[in-house]
Amino acid sequence: MGRKFDIDWKKVGSATKEFFIALGRGELLTRMRVDKLFPYILYLFFLGCVSIWMSYKTEQTMLTVQKNESRIRSLKIYNAQKTYELVSLDRLATVETMLEEAGSKVRTPEKPADIIKD
Repeated sequence: MGRKFDIDWKKVGSATKEFFIALGRGELLTRMRVDKLFPYILYLFFLGCVSIWMSYKTEQTMLTVQKNESRIRSLKIYNAQKTYELVSLDRLATVETMLEEAGSKVRTPEKPADIIKD
């Protein structure tokens, strides 16, 4: 059986050495010819920034919605309490009690009102 891979370890070693030297000098991307792809990289960076910004704005909107929902719940409870109080004030006995507490001489009528004919 023959060898499937003939690996020249000297070339692998020198390529690894060159890789780390280029990495240390900051020339790695230039050697890989990434400078041709710079407009695309810039475009992807812009899209990433827009995506992050939109996610942030969405989170802020959802936070506002949650705050408003809790506020609406508390206002519904307040509305129910006020409605109950107003309905209870509509009773004749309640009105008479309030007038007595205020010291008013006004009382509920003891006989029905007379209808005046023209």
